[in-house]
Amino acid sequence: MPTTTPQSSLESFIAHARSKGMDHQTIRMLLLSAGWKEHDVAMAIGAEGLDVAVPTPPDAGGARDAFFHLLAFAGLYTSVVSFILLAFAYINRWFPDAALERYATDESFRDSIRWPLAALIVAFPIFLWMTRLLVKEMRSHSEKQSSGVRRWLTYLTLFVAASVLMGDLITLVFSLLSGDITVRFLLKVVVVFLVAGGVFTYYFYALRKPVSEHGSLHRNYAFGSIAVVALTIVYGLFMAGSPGTERDRKIDAQRLAEIRVIADATLSIVYGNDRWSKPMPSPLSSLQPLPESLEAIASETVSQRVPTTDPEGIPYEYRIDDRTHFSVCSTFHFDDQEQYAPFWNHPAGEHCYEFDTGEMNVP
Repeated sequence: MPTTTPQSSLESFIAHARSKGMDHQTIRMLLLSAGWKEHDVAMAIGAEGLDVAVPTPPDAGGARDAFFHLLAFAGLYTSVVSFILLAFAYINRWFPDAALERYATDESFRDSIRWPLAALIVAFPIFLWMTRLLVKEMRSHSEKQSSGVRRWLTYLTLFVAASVLMGDLITLVFSLLSGDITVRFLLKVVVVFLVAGGVFTYYFYALRKPVSEHGSLHRNYAFGSIAVVALTIVYGLFMAGSPGTERDRKIDAQRLAEIRVIADATLSIVYGNDRWSKPMPSPLSSLQPLPESLEAIASETVSQRVPTTDPEGIPYEYRIDDRTHFSVCSTFHFDDQEQYAPFWNHPAGEHCYEFDTGEMNVP
């Protein structure tokens, strides 16, 4: 037995009513008074009287349209912020200010660019892809240009860009009046002005004219932004180093930390319970003798784990230089002359740190 759907029963009723001479207006009033929805009634009347079904409109302003626009603008904002952060980091690198970055190191620079670099690598292609897809759809369905989501997000972006431009110019004028103008400050002002100005110009013209009249607007902006972002990413990857290089740097840092542990444990054994007493135990002859080996240090230390091999499994070299001096040696991947305490600087290759038991604390 065939199943009767609500829509088919509605169409059957309309056909029956028409056969009895009722007009569409009367049929519509009857169905609405019975609780049928306006949309269902209209579609059923159209299906009964037309040979071609009523076409389904495109999803202009619908959930799909909103998703694409939100994703595109999220990619835009993420890309812009990441690009500006990277540009500022590069400018700080090229034009260092000793007063502001007295203790800046290569490692701190690499740390400062990793997050914005990763964000730019991910967000910018998403922005390009979504924008291309939206432009293509607007060319096929011109009514999508009037999407409320598109217009709201575009005007919001124009407002943000205009506000940034205004703030950028205010900052520039204030600095000029104060006489606090430096090369790197001017470069940062220029970067912000160009980025915000580019965003404002693109969306301003994109909103004013139909997509069919944009000509090469999208292509020119796409190629220009791709070139600039590509250079920014390539330079960032070069400065940040490859994953293998960064892994070796982290291993070197771990070696330093473990050598500190070895030295600290050795001094604790030598001084015993008197290590933290004040004044320092005197004479030094009252101190315990230096342990004979790393294994002895590890076995006598209960408060912490004392490593005997580095993160790559290579044994640390521990040696007694004389009665009050000992050394711990390891092999490093990279030269590092930027440690906060110069004592811990080291060249690439094998290096030994010499410790004096006359000093209770590790440098």
